[in-house]
Amino acid sequence: MKNKTFVLAIILGLLLAACAPGASGNELAGTSWRLVSLDGNTQLGTAIGGQDVTLVFDANGSAGGSGGCNSYGGRYSTGANGSISFSDIVSTLMACMDSGIMDVEAAFFEALSAADHYEITQCEACANPETLTISGGGHTLVFNRA
Repeated sequence: MKNKTFVLAIILGLLLAACAPGASGNELAGTSWRLVSLDGNTQLGTAIGGQDVTLVFDANGSAGGSGGCNSYGGRYSTGANGSISFSDIVSTLMACMDSGIMDVEAAFFEALSAADHYEITQCEACANPETLTISGGGHTLVFNRA
């Protein structure tokens, strides 16, 4: 009887772990982020008259959001030690009136395409307790949890 209880406890533990957030090994799945800095520039999205620049990850390897003017989507994959890559990024083709918004959007898409590392930082005492930093190819994107 003790063996059955032990085996059931192990099975229950494995089932609970499989259902836990991030159980797939992808802590980004199901998260939404708002860009606050692109290569040190904080004049983004609504700050220059556009929409917030956003990034949303789903559990199926798709990512997308708003580039400040256009909606976009693509694929992402994560790996060991915080590695990340984006591919097949496509966007709508609206032309925004303010060239600054289009410049931010182009730089954002370029930075996503060059990305190779990500890190989530926790700071409970901060105004924005969760920050996502994506870097690669000489670019750094900093997001706050949306």
